[in-house]
Amino acid sequence: MMGIKVKEIKDCQYMKILSIQYLRGLAALLVVVAHNSSMLGSEWTKRIPGALGVDVFFIISGFIMTFITYHTPGSPVAFIVKRFFRIWPVFFFVWLFSFIFVYNERSFSQMACTLYFCLQDYSQPGPTFGYSALGPPWTLSYEIMFYFIFSVSMYINYRYRSYICTLVFVAAMTGFQLYYNGNFNFSSQVSPDIMVTHWWQAWIKLISNTIMFEFIAGMLLAELMIRRRINKSPCSRTVAKIAFAAAAAGAVIVGPQVFGLSGGFWLALVIMISAIILNGNNETGNSRMLTFLGGISYSLYLVHYPVMVFLKNHLSDSATSIERMAIFMLSIAGSILMSSVMFTWIETPSIRAGKKVAAILSVMRKPYQH
Repeated sequence: MMGIKVKEIKDCQYMKILSIQYLRGLAALLVVVAHNSSMLGSEWTKRIPGALGVDVFFIISGFIMTFITYHTPGSPVAFIVKRFFRIWPVFFFVWLFSFIFVYNERSFSQMACTLYFCLQDYSQPGPTFGYSALGPPWTLSYEIMFYFIFSVSMYINYRYRSYICTLVFVAAMTGFQLYYNGNFNFSSQVSPDIMVTHWWQAWIKLISNTIMFEFIAGMLLAELMIRRRINKSPCSRTVAKIAFAAAAAGAVIVGPQVFGLSGGFWLALVIMISAIILNGNNETGNSRMLTFLGGISYSLYLVHYPVMVFLKNHLSDSATSIERMAIFMLSIAGSILMSSVMFTWIETPSIRAGKKVAAILSVMRKPYQH
């Protein structure tokens, strides 16, 4: 397994839900395959629903944050510290790798903005706003904002953190859209009609985007699971299997969709609910490969794009279909190999460091209770 012990991956707190770990791995792989399909021609890119992977990721993120803060309560500061060590070290490594080997024609000032999660053009449609300078990490801008609002919600009332966070997002989405646009639109491609000239205006663009409903969906699903309100009867499991298969087939048939509520959100929601219902039963099995992919999913999501761009830069326009397929497979394999190394030497040590720092902080203040 690329030198990674599966036990190391299972030690993560959210690994109590094996089906979610599988889903993380499959979502990451879907994004990787979708991006790399550009090497094979437009016929491939028209068929692979890569954006669905992002929709799934956002729902999972809302779910995991609620779930782990229930089982391992801590202070908002400790939560932010652990999130920082989880996100930033790997991101910085990918940024540095990309700057040196892939985007070395760009100036430092062009790349520096990426380090604090700004996007390239806020006049473009949401939720991507011209994407990040590194491509896929545009999603981290939403993740960081979610972590901040979630931590503030923890501070206000730990027990009702998910509901407070939900209210903040709904109020922001409706309030800012009504104020700047005069109406509310569920489409995640719509954002407040505001010219971004200051950093805080960029965050208004983000927090008012309806893609935040995906985090909300994840949080509320976690609350239902925590309170044992999710039916896992044999009949429900059968329905979940059918729904999962139908959603997966529908995604392939429909092809790529836009992000969010006007696109892949609904299929992602069905897939997520099905995965939760099927967890803990024989249906999920015990796949070492899917566990492995789920463990390296964050590193894989970040590093695959610069690896792909690096290889594409060396791909001739006159390359044959066989050569393109070879580079396609090399890019995916190389990304998995590199992300497994990153998981072992950067991601895992960083997570451990974050837990140690959070533990030190926790003894300095009164523990939070449910």
